[in-house]
Parts: sequence; structure tokens; C-alpha cells
Amino acid sequence: MTLPLFCLGGKAAPEAIAADLKTLARLPERARARFWDALGPALPDPVPASAESALDTFARAFDVPRDDLARALKASRFLVREACARGLERSRFEEDIVGLAGGSLSPEAAVIAPILLSKYDAVRTAIGAGALRDTLTDHGAVVESIEWRVDAVLASSRGDAGTGKIAILTLGYRDGDRKDRITLHLSSEKLEELRRACERMSG
Repeated sequence: MTLPLFCLGGKAAPEAIAADLKTLARLPERARARFWDALGPALPDPVPASAESALDTFARAFDVPRDDLARALKASRFLVREACARGLERSRFEEDIVGLAGGSLSPEAAVIAPILLSKYDAVRTAIGAGALRDTLTDHGAVVESIEWRVDAVLASSRGDAGTGKIAILTLGYRDGDRKDRITLHLSSEKLEELRRACERMSG
């Protein structure tokens, strides 16, 4: 049976996903209760090199067959990441999980859905923020920090500047794999222009 899923944009899941997902319901109760301890670290893309050893540690700690844990993690990671990438609402994701696990009357669905939904909202927010950062980085330098101070120029080689106040902004930014900083000096007039621009952008 092919089941169209909201998290896949209406497409059916790969054939093995439903069977692998149901493996989660067969894990020992203690392992199910702590399942996100194993799933959370495996969610980044690409999967961190440390995930393999973490899987082994979890399997030993909770007396879980490693193959069963790996299958449950693989299916759960796939579904959670796809749902988060689409910003899928919690209720829609629940429908997908329940459908894959055998329907609303299925004992597996009653076990699996609460587990995957328990931290879905928080993970969706985190993955969405990460995707936004990556999208911005794909297209150029991205500001990562802003530091400022207000100063005054009393005199210079160009003459007495009186009590002219200036704003000093130091922007930390990332350009691909390179991090750098730039310091800018703004007159009162340019600072006011920047303030108005920020108001318009945030409005």
C-alpha cells in the first residue's frame, strides 16, 4: 500500500520506511522513553561522525538490538527532517505517523506517535533556523554578531571637531567557511538613516 504523506509533499514514503518505523514500537520501554537521546544527535545533515558510536552506546545502555535501533532511527530521522524542511504543522505530521504505523486503531501508532511528536515542535524550530542560516550563507556573507558603542570625536588632523558624536558598529560575519569582522563609524545622520531603515524592514 502506498500512502501519500504530507511530509513528502503528497508522495508515498520509500517502501521500507513503514516497516522500519514500526520497529520503534518494539524497542524496550526504557529505550522508547529516551529515544530522542539517540535521535536528536543524528538529525543534523550530514550525520555527525560521532553518531555511530552514540548508537552503539545507546544500544548497550538500554539493551536494544543494534539493528532494530538503527532501523527505527533511520526511519524517524527521515520523516522528522522531511516534515521540518516543509515546516509541517504538528497535526499533519501526526497524521503521517499514524498512517504509516497502521492507522488510528493500530497499537504501534499509539506508541510511536507520542514519541516522535514529543519534541517535534522544538526540533522544527531549530532545523528551520538552521536551514535559514544555510540559505543565507549560500548567497554571501552573513552577519553573526553586532557590537556597538557611542563615541565622540573631539579633534583630529582635520581640525577641532567640537563634540560630534559617532556610533561605532563592529559586525562579525561569516563568508563561507571564513569568519571576519568589520568596524564601521556612523555619523548621527547616518545612524538615524539606519534606524529608519531597520524600522521599515521590521514593520
